[in-house]
Amino acid sequence: MSTNKMDIKTEGKIEEHLPLSTLLQLIPDFNTNDISQVYRYIRSCDSAFKLSTDTQCEILLVFALNKITGPFSSDVHAKQYKDWAELKIFLIQKFSQTKTLGHLHLELQSMFQKPTESVTDYLHRVDLCRNKILEKLAAEIKDESLPGRKTMTEESALNVFINGLNSDIGIMLRTREFKTLSEAGNFAMQEEKIRKMNSARQDLLSNQKITSRPPRPNTNSNSNRPQQSCNYCKKPGHLISECRKRAYNNNLKQQTNTHTNTHQNQRALPAPQHFNKSVNHLNSQAAVEMDMFTETASNNFSIAHTPTSNTEIQEL
Repeated sequence: MSTNKMDIKTEGKIEEHLPLSTLLQLIPDFNTNDISQVYRYIRSCDSAFKLSTDTQCEILLVFALNKITGPFSSDVHAKQYKDWAELKIFLIQKFSQTKTLGHLHLELQSMFQKPTESVTDYLHRVDLCRNKILEKLAAEIKDESLPGRKTMTEESALNVFINGLNSDIGIMLRTREFKTLSEAGNFAMQEEKIRKMNSARQDLLSNQKITSRPPRPNTNSNSNRPQQSCNYCKKPGHLISECRKRAYNNNLKQQTNTHTNTHQNQRALPAPQHFNKSVNHLNSQAAVEMDMFTETASNNFSIAHTPTSNTEIQEL
């Protein structure tokens, strides 16, 4: 069987190993000028060595050493390493930041998802801190308490990740039981992906509804109106039913007819009975007063022109 892709029976299990070319692609470059990338380099190498055979490990170790460059790479290449575990311990001691286990645990417990941070980025931060603690434990703890402390770190990272989610995805995760951080992280990322797809689909449907609406006809525009002339005023641009002059004349004619009918009705009405009595009484009173005035004037005139004595006659 080929060593590039082979099935090895170990204790009743069949393990499938990847080709060497694929494993080599898993190992990234590490520039010692940027020591913050040391844990990323270590995690990638861990994955490659776990998937490799004993024969492939020797080749991978040489390849991993050649991937280390920068001003401090000479310190790494100056030593001989039996396996990847020995190289890994040296890299942690040489390039890891000067944080104690207490500092790393405090950093892990204070993590939470930022408002604009995706679930994937948040998971990456928690997992990075978890790996730092595990690698620090492996380098410093040499007694029997190491497995128990690793288990506690795994459980702590899982609880921090679930409780630190600021969306309702965290509520969903709290109702389920996950054994590892990787299992919970995969579920949360899948749920976030589904929600983003649903949101994008709703936005697309909304945009389609807006664009599919037919344009409203422009009722104020006269461009589509046929050029017809009015049969009443003989002007173009409107019909007789829309003619303002005709409507004005009809309204004026109606008002005139209404006023004439009202006036005729008022003249045709008989005078009230009490009004006729008042008029007759006034006429009778005026006639009596006129007779009295005529009689008084005649008497005065007669008295003024009749002589009363002989002296007056003589004088006349």
